[in-house]
Amino acid sequence: MPVPSIFHDERDCLILALMGRGRLILIRGCMFSGKSERLLDRLHAACAAGRTTAAFKHACDDRYAATQIVTHNKRQADAVAIGSAAQIPNLAANADWIGIDEGQFFGDELVDVCRELVARGCEVVVSGLDLDSWGLPFGPMPALATIADEIVQTHSRCARCGATADHTQRLAPIAGLTMVGGPESYEPRCAACFQAPPAELRR
Repeated sequence: MPVPSIFHDERDCLILALMGRGRLILIRGCMFSGKSERLLDRLHAACAAGRTTAAFKHACDDRYAATQIVTHNKRQADAVAIGSAAQIPNLAANADWIGIDEGQFFGDELVDVCRELVARGCEVVVSGLDLDSWGLPFGPMPALATIADEIVQTHSRCARCGATADHTQRLAPIAGLTMVGGPESYEPRCAACFQAPPAELRR
């Protein structure tokens, strides 16, 4: 289990960086729960604190913009679109604060990359879905949770009953495990209202 952090603001995080100690923050939850909003909040705070920042997104997520992190509320920030987490250490060689959106789309290599960046003294913030359309752990997110210094769990409101939602319901036809989409394809659901697609379609 992650140890609760005593560092609460960007000034404390900057002190950590100067001490040569990095940290990993994981923002996880269902769709429409504000994960990317929280990532951008932290990115803007890091910029305001004078940090050298770098932001990344998976290249498959081109819903709103190819080279920006864009929230469902249309907030945005420039980001480098990459197909592999292995590209991050070189691309962020001069950064001490690194943001990674849609972490679930990256392979298990993201875990080792985050370890490397934290060892380098960087603050790393990863946001992503913790559960896939079948309600099962998504990509590297569970492994990241085991090494994170801080976990931010986000929730939405169930589109059916209004209860707290922690699942993402697929509305459009299943086309594979990595299916990028917005409100036309997904909605937040509570566990009681969630209906997993047939298991044989999970591929």
